[in-house]
Formats: sequence, structure tokens, C-alpha cells
Amino acid sequence: QKQMVMDDSTYKHRGSALHVVKSVVANDGWSGIYRGFGLSLFTSLPAGSIWWATYAGCKDQMNAVQNTTFDSIPALGRQGIIQVSSAFSAALAASILTQPLDTIKTRLQVKGGASKVSSKSAMVVSVFKELTASSGLSGMYQGLLPRVTHMGVWGS
Repeated sequence: QKQMVMDDSTYKHRGSALHVVKSVVANDGWSGIYRGFGLSLFTSLPAGSIWWATYAGCKDQMNAVQNTTFDSIPALGRQGIIQVSSAFSAALAASILTQPLDTIKTRLQVKGGASKVSSKSAMVVSVFKELTASSGLSGMYQGLLPRVTHMGVWGS
């Protein structure tokens, strides 16, 4: 993720994966490699649960309607439409509900060095306050469209 936030000149000189790993280990020790891992689980597990529940529900609802409403579309085409629509509906629901956690997790992973706060929960609160102070609540939804797109394409 550090590579994603580097500008072009920095990336050319210090953007290799090996250089980023060395830099993180030098600044934060080996534990720096795993910064945000707990939050990744805390974000991924709810997102996955929401995604699968929404996907299954949408697919069931659309399957119930498709037999009577879309007779002019071949069966294979109907199934494709149902799967893609269900995947993007699920991606939208999961992303909207879990994006704030993902934004905080990404911020914590990218932040370098020691934090001024003592506990992990205080770090989460600190990042939340920084983002909302600088960008309002919309700051918690930075990167929503790419995340919906990724999850929707992945699920299709």
C-alpha cells in the first residue's frame, strides 16, 4: 500500500517491493510488516459476510422473478445478468457498510513510524478524528468506487 501512495519520482527510486520492505523493517521492525493485519481481518470478515448474504439474497430474488419476467432472454443470458447484478449489489452493500473501517486500516498501514498515541484503539480513533476533521464523514469513504468495482468484478 505504500507503493500506491508514492508519487512517480519516489516510486522510481524507492518503489520496489524489496525497498519498501527494507524501509518498513528499518523504521518499524518486523512488526511493521503486519501493521493493520488485525484491522484487515476486522474489515474483511464483515465485508465478506455482508457480500455473501447480499449476493445470495439478490440471486434468490432475481431467480424467482426471472422465470416469468424475462422469457425473451435465453436462460444462459438471464443467469449471467443475475450473477453480475447480484455481485455488484453485494459489492455496493458490503463496501458502503465497511468502507470506513477499510479507510482507517489503509491509513494505519501507510502511516510510518511510531504513533503519538499509546494503544491500537486510540490509533483508530485518532485516524478517524484526523480524517473527519480534514474531509468530513465523506473522508471515510475515500476509494469507495474502486472498492465496489473490485468486489463486483471479483464476484462476477
